[in-house]
Amino acid sequence: KIFSAKDQNDAQNQADKFYKKKNSPINQASNVLDTWFSSALWPFASLGWPKKTYNLKRFYKTSVLVTGFDILFFWVARMMMMGLFVTKKVPFDKVYIHALVRDEHGQKMSKSKGNVIDPLDLINKYGADALRFTLMSMASPGRDVKLSEERVKGYRNFLTKIWNVSKFCDFNKCNLDIKINNKEVKLEINQWIINEYIHTKNNVDNHIQNFRFDEASKAIYNFVWNVFCDWYLEFSKSIFYSDNQNQIKETKKVFGFIFSNILLILHPFIPFVTEELWNKLKFLELLKSPLINFHSNNKIKLIKNDNIELVNWLIKIVSLIRSTKVILQVSPGNFVDVCIDHLPKDKKSFLDRNSLIFNSLIFKKASRVENYFKKDEKNENILPIYLDGDAVLIKFATEISLKDQIIKVKAKIDLIKNTISATKNKLSNKSFISKAPKDIVDKEKDILKKLVNDLNQLESIISIKN
Repeated sequence: KIFSAKDQNDAQNQADKFYKKKNSPINQASNVLDTWFSSALWPFASLGWPKKTYNLKRFYKTSVLVTGFDILFFWVARMMMMGLFVTKKVPFDKVYIHALVRDEHGQKMSKSKGNVIDPLDLINKYGADALRFTLMSMASPGRDVKLSEERVKGYRNFLTKIWNVSKFCDFNKCNLDIKINNKEVKLEINQWIINEYIHTKNNVDNHIQNFRFDEASKAIYNFVWNVFCDWYLEFSKSIFYSDNQNQIKETKKVFGFIFSNILLILHPFIPFVTEELWNKLKFLELLKSPLINFHSNNKIKLIKNDNIELVNWLIKIVSLIRSTKVILQVSPGNFVDVCIDHLPKDKKSFLDRNSLIFNSLIFKKASRVENYFKKDEKNENILPIYLDGDAVLIKFATEISLKDQIIKVKAKIDLIKNTISATKNKLSNKSFISKAPKDIVDKEKDILKKLVNDLNQLESIISIKN
């Protein structure tokens, strides 16, 4: 019989009680180590110590230990002390302390609460890559991960987006290659996406080196979804469906180059999907290497062209037209007319050079622009919008009364001001701050921030119209 006791007297009492007689013979086990003591030996004991093995020489010390903060003293500190005592070397150079995974409300998962999220269930439903990317994107230092199925579902949609881009790439016979000659790229939108990719890759590399996996995943997500898919893919459609063979050839080469490198930069984040696409798109045959073993030393230099930044200006103008519609409560599907006569010469020249994209996609489709009008036209439904001091005039359809929409905006401003006042009063209440859960207080602060931002947007429209 084994007795677990605080000391010998406690063990003796337990034995006497069990055998129903006094002074029952007991022996203390001589080969038992405290679990954390034996764990402290792990970095070198697992490599063959005390023998001077090849593995010990090769793998001790290691570079990084990954662990949770809850066992920092129990395990990490003990490994450090035992390593220094036995080998005279620290067992690792860096310690990455990851977050703990909680439920979507920040509560610790437990069967009694019924809030346990089984990762295997999520993997079966959404895939291992979707769960992996979710956890990395939320792994902010000093904060626990509030995991919910909806977040995993959202990142599954991101993977679906990448898969669909691969089909678009294959359908349009884009040149898949991890290298490109920058000097051969002439179109400004192609120069722009190459520079955007270089900036993103540099940011991702820096974040990974600094163990900011959350920032790295957000950077690549933003580039793939908001830059490459939302804008460049749409730019490229206008060129692919045109008759300009030189532009088509160049854009196919650049599109394939960017997507090829997206697979490379995404591989540490979503290894299964990227490896599958790598094989599906014949990279295994082209480069004679599976993606997991592939490493590229390809250095790409930024393209120097002052006009490249005008692509970002054009994107901002389109976004501004869209947001103005939202603010004025005009349906996004409603067409408007625009006047660009007030733009400076460099921007007019840029639009002329990129007329294929400008006329067929950006204003006609993305902004729902129907016609262009001259600056001397007079109409009550004309509203100027400004970006960096440049004015673009918007004319709304006759069935929309701009005057009535402005009245609605003013009413909304009054409502938001009242809500801001109430929220500020709540956050200035010491009792609320001290008693309310932290996530509730943070939520109120986020609401206030959004309200102030909405108010500024609405008031800017009113001031322009006035």
